[in-house]
Amino acid sequence: MNKLKTLIAAASAAGALTMAGTAQATTVVCVDSAAAVCSFDGSGGGWNNVKVAKKTTATQSFALTLNAPGELHVSVSSFYLDLVSLSFGGVTLTGLTKGDVYTFAVTPSNTPQLLTVVMQNTKTKDYGYSAQLDFAPVPEPAAWGLMIAGFGMAGGTLRRRRTARVAIA
Repeated sequence: MNKLKTLIAAASAAGALTMAGTAQATTVVCVDSAAAVCSFDGSGGGWNNVKVAKKTTATQSFALTLNAPGELHVSVSSFYLDLVSLSFGGVTLTGLTKGDVYTFAVTPSNTPQLLTVVMQNTKTKDYGYSAQLDFAPVPEPAAWGLMIAGFGMAGGTLRRRRTARVAIA
């Protein structure tokens, strides 16, 4: 019984430590183009109704400062515009489908990196597009260590569990 109390106390202490703030805080700055208002809080955001003039191709760049490693997920949607390309971190994607989610690896940097969106309007009216951004940081090594230790403790508990003995009367 004493071992169980020690195990519960250790698990409670480990749980309290995991609720502390992370050492790799993410600071995000979203600098908008003249045509759009961009919002991004470090984990999610985007922009709405960015206008593209009739019969033109528009290139718009948004500066994001991400100082933690991870993945940036981008989804662009529009009823009438064609998505020509997406660029981030030196990688350019072409031949894209609107509404799909595209993932870019993020290299930590204290200087802004440009997310560039190229949209084409073949219609005779101005139309807009929207985008959704999601940033998924890579977990810290301490979080991985705690998870693996938890699996080990659960496995140890299951291994040491005594089998129930059934007596037939």
